[in-house]
Amino acid sequence: MEDFPRGAISEVFGAVSCGKTALLHRLLAKASTCGDFCAVVDSQGAFDPLSASEAGVNLRSLLWIRGNARIENAFKAADLILHSGGFGVVVLDLCEAPLRDLNRIPLSYWYRFRLAIENTPTKLIVTGDRPLVKSCARVQLEVKRERFLWRGPVFEGISFEAESRKHYARLAG
Repeated sequence: MEDFPRGAISEVFGAVSCGKTALLHRLLAKASTCGDFCAVVDSQGAFDPLSASEAGVNLRSLLWIRGNARIENAFKAADLILHSGGFGVVVLDLCEAPLRDLNRIPLSYWYRFRLAIENTPTKLIVTGDRPLVKSCARVQLEVKRERFLWRGPVFEGISFEAESRKHYARLAG
């Protein structure tokens, strides 16, 4: 499931090396080549622009912000981006952040983010090792690694499965 709803928070989570990055690269490549401006708020400094570019992401349409391993910086940056508007996809990457920092995230942040993008064309994708967004996420997708792909001694990628944990369709009204 790669087509996340606009105007909502979606969450992608799973263990380390399960395929979350490959899924996000695919999403960013699709959005950035279709004319959307994208932003990646990288809390731990793990984003690799070279592999993103090789996956098809148009780096000219991508804003990359490094949080320097501070959750507070990442949340402030995400808040500014979401309230500024103009982005089709915003990724808040919280993968491999210390559990003590993740446990201190107030629920009010998620409500603030949800209200900031409601009725806008923005997709907020939150990535992590475990679910964090709680009831504010419209979609929760758990990614599980099936196997590593090798061609001889060369690593070629990861085969993964994405399983929906929560999905709410928009109600027509």
